[in-house]
Amino acid sequence: MKLSDIDLRLLRVFQAVAIAGGFAKAQGALGISQPAISAHIAKLEDRLALRLCERGPQGFALTKAGHEVLQEVTQLLTYVDASAVRLNAIGTAPQKRLRIGVVDCMVTDPNNPLIAVLRDLRRDIPDLAINIGIFDFLACLEELRANRLDIAIVGIAGNERIPTETEAVPLYQEASSLYCSPNHPCASVSDPKALKVALATSKISAHSFVFNPIDNDLDPVLLNHSDGVAQDTMELTAYLALSGSHIGCLPDHYAKQWIQSGELVRLSPVHAPIVSDFHAVRLKSVQIDATLEFVWRSLQSQLA
Repeated sequence: MKLSDIDLRLLRVFQAVAIAGGFAKAQGALGISQPAISAHIAKLEDRLALRLCERGPQGFALTKAGHEVLQEVTQLLTYVDASAVRLNAIGTAPQKRLRIGVVDCMVTDPNNPLIAVLRDLRRDIPDLAINIGIFDFLACLEELRANRLDIAIVGIAGNERIPTETEAVPLYQEASSLYCSPNHPCASVSDPKALKVALATSKISAHSFVFNPIDNDLDPVLLNHSDGVAQDTMELTAYLALSGSHIGCLPDHYAKQWIQSGELVRLSPVHAPIVSDFHAVRLKSVQIDATLEFVWRSLQSQLA
């Protein structure tokens, strides 16, 4: 198996679960829901073709292979993190720098205050070097913990929570719905009960940070990375929905362009509204200089 960024995230999830002693206990450290953790572990087991842990009424326990993998993972991630620190120390950093991470497709949301904040920063701190990286939810948290980001803006949905080692400022909410192409079998079904039956036999793709259950009986399909298909961007879910192969769980603001062009239709709701609460997040343990404190207060001012 060749390692990729995706694999490293899966390994970090596995390490957190193993250290915590179970999926539920790892939720606080990872900041994602138990179903999401379970899906990540299942994906890693598929990648490695190994059973890493036993979970069930008897409780959580690593298998023999799981113990061996944990030992290798601990050594690997320790080396990777130490190397990252050394690499970050090379060269001279700008005197005033902001490193911010965001999840993809936020820019199309009219409620997103980041553009206005960036404009103000350009005006008030003209020599500020601003670096923006686009990541999924877990990667944003990893970059924060590795001190490669100062602030992350992420969406939290369902049972997911902001990790306990961070502080957060709530910024805005993002509504999502189920969408499909006009030629998908579900597109012509308007009765909620009949639609729910049709959805139960359909493939549903959801972006990585929208892991709240769409319905007790309807779960997003976790795409298999070993098959050469990734599910880490909103754009991929849009491709799948537009092609007609999947129902796509997409933010309403993002799907609007294809609704207007007739390439997607919005399905009648068969569940409670899917709402992601977006927060600006930073680590509590990191020393904040005056510039970063100014940026943080600028984000807080958007709530006024």
